[in-house]
Amino acid sequence: MKLKRFNRSWLAGFAVGILLLTAACATTDTADEPVDAGGEPDEVVELTFWNIVISDTFTSWWENYVDEWNAANPNIQVTYETFETEAYKSRISAAVIAGTAPDLFYQIPGPETAAWFEEGKLLPLDGVLDTDRFLPGAQEGCSDSGQMVCVPMYLAPSFIYYNTAQFDDAGVDRQEWADPMQPTWDEFLTAGEALKSAGHIPIALGNADNWPGLFYFWAIQNRYGGVDELNNAVDGTGSYTDPSFIKAGELVQELETNDYFPDGFNGIGGDQTFTIFTQGNGAMIFQGPWVNGIISAEAPEGFDYDFFHFPSFADGDPASQTDLMSGFDALWINAEKPNTQAVADFLKGFYDPDTALDFMLATENISSIVGVAEAAAADGSDPQLTALTEASGFAANFYPWWDWTLQPAVTEQMMSSGQALFISELTPMEFSEGMEALR
Repeated sequence: MKLKRFNRSWLAGFAVGILLLTAACATTDTADEPVDAGGEPDEVVELTFWNIVISDTFTSWWENYVDEWNAANPNIQVTYETFETEAYKSRISAAVIAGTAPDLFYQIPGPETAAWFEEGKLLPLDGVLDTDRFLPGAQEGCSDSGQMVCVPMYLAPSFIYYNTAQFDDAGVDRQEWADPMQPTWDEFLTAGEALKSAGHIPIALGNADNWPGLFYFWAIQNRYGGVDELNNAVDGTGSYTDPSFIKAGELVQELETNDYFPDGFNGIGGDQTFTIFTQGNGAMIFQGPWVNGIISAEAPEGFDYDFFHFPSFADGDPASQTDLMSGFDALWINAEKPNTQAVADFLKGFYDPDTALDFMLATENISSIVGVAEAAAADGSDPQLTALTEASGFAANFYPWWDWTLQPAVTEQMMSSGQALFISELTPMEFSEGMEALR
């Protein structure tokens, strides 16, 4: 199965002032009418909802949503459970396979969810929810075989965030770059050397969970081989040992060799991954939009930061230099549970325009609901979030997080050997050969 190569149309309606979809859609679809949860009038339907911990603000928002729902709907009660990301991946996979998954759960679209849908484990949403409430690109990304099969919560583009005070202290001025929103790799390295000279660690990396470091590997591979070369490796027409994968391994090793990461970075994980940045122990961090909520919650008063796109490479694939690593976190209805209509009813409030705007502003994530990004810009209370939304329109194409989208065996090999790659215990070729052997 090929990974989707999203193009600019996938973002239609997200980038304020750049993309053209602006009007909120009509609300007359019959899918929005109240549904019968089943059972006798006094029977209480018990639902279970699994989610991951994105940030404290994200968790709090969903807890409040569930509490308000339960108070207003005594006959449909929802139990909300959260899990740390890495533990959740294996937990949800095992639960779906065993037939013990909850009524509603979090997962990122990929080959695994495609297989579950084909097996009848996931509920198609057309006619169940008003799917026109979601931006066209979000509908596309959450569709399989022409049917919308998941609820996209938000777009999650990845940028490099930086500590403006440390940049100023090191004399790094983005305006001196050829493109102030995207340095070349040489400009990025020059900034890193200036930061080191000023006594700052260039990159805030905690890599105990493996994926934070692999962000850099995935992004560099994309700049050299693009999504096409990644797709070719996945389907066997190419290989994980193709040149772009080897180049990515070489360059992440150079970053480690040149002391761009904190001491002991492979042993730093969990919340500490972000604390390195918020406490000033690393000048830059490459992350998705969830980091904004974490910064708001954890950074000291007066902490100032900004962002830019991952660097471009003069010797890379010209068609991939503006690609953006992104995806969206989604919710899925378990088709094997008896109360799917009740779950759908619970979800309808999420795409209410006022609720969706509250979600976007409270969690600092880019909404997937028609008209909400525009409403957030008009609200004006979070200019950084609006800037992120606009910057997402820069991308010609989008590519996904590999740890959620490659074949499970390849993903496990990649995740278990990534730390060894970063500290040169494996050569780039050995790292890639390990993945190739399990494709």
